[in-house]
Amino acid sequence: MDFKTILVDLAADPARDARLDAALTLASLFTARVVGLTATGTLLDPFRSAGEETARYQQMRADMLRNLKQADAAALDAAVARRGRGIEISHVVVEQEAGWALTSRGVSSDLILPAPPSLAQDTPALMATSAEYVLLNSGRPILVIPPGGSLVPGGTVVVAWDGRREAARAMRDALPLLALASRVILQVVLSGAGPNEHGAAEAVRWLADHGVSASLRIDEAASPADSLMRVTRNEAADLLVTGGYGHSRLGELVMGGTTRTLLRNAPVPLLMSH
Repeated sequence: MDFKTILVDLAADPARDARLDAALTLASLFTARVVGLTATGTLLDPFRSAGEETARYQQMRADMLRNLKQADAAALDAAVARRGRGIEISHVVVEQEAGWALTSRGVSSDLILPAPPSLAQDTPALMATSAEYVLLNSGRPILVIPPGGSLVPGGTVVVAWDGRREAARAMRDALPLLALASRVILQVVLSGAGPNEHGAAEAVRWLADHGVSASLRIDEAASPADSLMRVTRNEAADLLVTGGYGHSRLGELVMGGTTRTLLRNAPVPLLMSH
């Protein structure tokens, strides 16, 4: 299955241009359409009995929505001018928080590009960021592009493998990009279980059955996230593919874990599935 509908968050963060360029690159490769989404956040209506204050608030709300929509539309148009001419583009505005809006629209998309969680973002430990919410609730893969990053189809891809459902889902979801890659590395990070228990050889065979030649590498490390990021840098990889929240989500949210670490710190574009 190719990517045919690509949903991208138009939030005005430092990675927006890179995110839009990646979406348009994929759309060009797979003859897909790109849907840019503006999430306004939750807007509360004033009390109906507020009189003139109600009218003033409603005008301020209308002005804010118009300015936000125009700014996001301009960013989308600029991206199309850079590299998206001839691609089908649409723009939707959803008056909800970004995570909910991307999830509700994302269920009818093939790939979702949310804004990356920021290292400086002051999100309480037990609350999911927009990217995490979409990952857990949309049933679709997400592609997170770091600020200044770029998607390079046809380059080197590192696929994290631990034999779990989430890893298998991510590998399957990434297959259109793996088929284009010049090199695919299936990376197993051991933290106690032996390599045979991960079914890594069978995963390599599955990829070969789908026309993807992959090399198998096994590493022992206390932190899977650190190991994966190290391999990604050492191999000059262009994309990292992983499953998300293969362990207890509550445990990862409280203690920090592989999913959250990679979402915030992956040095290259990250395709993740749950």
